[in-house]
Amino acid sequence: MKYYCKFEGQERDYTFVRRDNRLLCTSGDRSYEMDLSLVGDGALFSMLVDGRSYDVLADVQREKVALQMVGERFVVHVEDDRERAAHAAAGHKSSGKRELRAAMPGIVVAIKAAVGDVVEEGQTLVVLEAMKMQNPLGSESAGTITRVLVKTGEAVAGGALLMEME
Repeated sequence: MKYYCKFEGQERDYTFVRRDNRLLCTSGDRSYEMDLSLVGDGALFSMLVDGRSYDVLADVQREKVALQMVGERFVVHVEDDRERAAHAAAGHKSSGKRELRAAMPGIVVAIKAAVGDVVEEGQTLVVLEAMKMQNPLGSESAGTITRVLVKTGEAVAGGALLMEME
């Protein structure tokens, strides 16, 4: 299956093919042999890529996938062929009320936008500290902040509503 991933303003496509107990991942002219195993019953995975081992914490919310690995947090927007075709047919645009939620429990260490601010897609709105790491949470699309529901220093649960925008 083919997936389209947007990360830091760049888009790449990845094709995955299962061969025996392994996945073969191809992007452009590069190929990777992968093995992926769920650890426990949560969102933690053990991943082997070309023989190198990684622990990956994944939080999937529709097209937005937050990955935490090698001491960093990445937010990637992912679509497969079917989703991409459906979005194109529907003229997919983020509009109306949108929410920014905490991807994991943590402490709010910075609030980078206020009510009335016009923000761009990808702009950092809130910084959470979780597991001794600072995790910037960005806007999925351009819009105007309508509500800020947290304060600096506040502890929040995973999934907590932090901001609303239109």
